[in-house]
Amino acid sequence: MNFQFSTHEFRGMMFNPAKHKENNSIFSTFPKLNSYKIFKKSPGAGLDNNKLMLYIFCMYDQNTPYRRKFPDVKKRKYEIAIDVGFEFVKKMRTFTDPVQDFLIGRNRIANAKIVEFVRMHRNYKYTYLVAMEESFYKVMSEVVDGETNKMKELKGIQNDLEKTMDEILNTDDNPYVNDSLLLYIEEERLGLRPEEIALKLANGEVI
Repeated sequence: MNFQFSTHEFRGMMFNPAKHKENNSIFSTFPKLNSYKIFKKSPGAGLDNNKLMLYIFCMYDQNTPYRRKFPDVKKRKYEIAIDVGFEFVKKMRTFTDPVQDFLIGRNRIANAKIVEFVRMHRNYKYTYLVAMEESFYKVMSEVVDGETNKMKELKGIQNDLEKTMDEILNTDDNPYVNDSLLLYIEEERLGLRPEEIALKLANGEVI
């Protein structure tokens, strides 16, 4: 691990990654994590769970300094992955396959850990926004394929997205902030679907 920020700069985060010692278990450093089974679940061969959890802290915490320094999501993901110690294959100019897979959302266990961490921030509006964003692009694809009868549905989802965006940003209409949030959601794809949200609500689960 070789973080670009000091312990002081991480102070606003839920779990300060700079406090973790490299040879320790993340669950010893932050005992609160033991309450969440998904965090303990192995993400698969080739992925160190300690590094993955540190990556999630640095990438998804609302107060991470990486977000301020690297507004471009792809650059932020790369910088964090390097800092937490994931192997970068210089000859291939990329990470190992397991790391690359989780970075682009192809690891369901890693995705589930991300979703749980986002939920810990009690930002249910953000979770809902991700679900709506998924719906928007699904319907848009159908419209592009010729299903023009979907236009009204597409417009309705768009309006819902814009309204939820305003609520999340507390009516901050700064276009830079809005664009950054949209890019963040688009790139990360937490894997939620509207039907999954509906099922959780029907079962009385807190989202």
